[in-house]
Amino acid sequence: MSGERHPRRAPRRHRLLRLTVAAVYVFLFMPIVAVVLLSFMENVSVLDFNRFTLRWYRDLFADGQVLRSLWISIQLGTLAAGFAVLLGSMASFGFMRGRLPGKVVIQAALYAPIVVPEIIVAVALLIMFVMIHIPRGYVGLVIGHSVLLLPYVISIVSARLYGFDRSLEEAAANLGATPMRTLREVTLPLMLPAIVGAALIAFKVSFDEVVGSIFWSTTREQPLPILVFSMLQWELTPKVNAIGTIMLTVTLALLFAHQLVQRWRRERT
Repeated sequence: MSGERHPRRAPRRHRLLRLTVAAVYVFLFMPIVAVVLLSFMENVSVLDFNRFTLRWYRDLFADGQVLRSLWISIQLGTLAAGFAVLLGSMASFGFMRGRLPGKVVIQAALYAPIVVPEIIVAVALLIMFVMIHIPRGYVGLVIGHSVLLLPYVISIVSARLYGFDRSLEEAAANLGATPMRTLREVTLPLMLPAIVGAALIAFKVSFDEVVGSIFWSTTREQPLPILVFSMLQWELTPKVNAIGTIMLTVTLALLFAHQLVQRWRRERT
């Protein structure tokens, strides 16, 4: 009898599991969908599908302060991701290929921005900026974001180096290639998908960064997330929904590009 009950119970369990997963997804994504829909509505909090409008997007792109903050976020993400990829890639090569004294301690220190609460890292960097006379603003934002992005880059590049086939480099050396030529023509091309993926993820994290940017920015040099945060302190304007939709689009586009890079990497492998 127990053997006959099991096949009947299994479909019920599967249906319950599917309903639970669906409920979790609805709970997670409904607020995001609501923000996107409300960005096309006349009222900031009422969904009226008979009255779609692009008014808030027109107002948004006519707002010089918003465009300036968007441009600062793009510049900041590009520079910080570039510095983080350069330093993180070199650090990954040193950790995976070199014999550094105290390597475990150095690795733990580099992963601190992920482990330690972000507000502590932000305050610590702000104190360091004051001590070495680096003003708050653009320079401080680039340095701070680069520090926060380093652990992500190191994780991605180190994972690729961990599974790297060293026999390819040895074959190039046996054929007479110098170490620099081997790095340029063998190692870097094989590492390129991981490096590009790390750069995309780093840009996305920098573009969405709020906590650290609050401490390192000024009223004149504000990234877009800080401008949105300050706008919400005064009123809930529909332009915030439009800004959120644009930021969501940028984030999804970067994640989609990262998936394409990963697919290209698997196909090449």
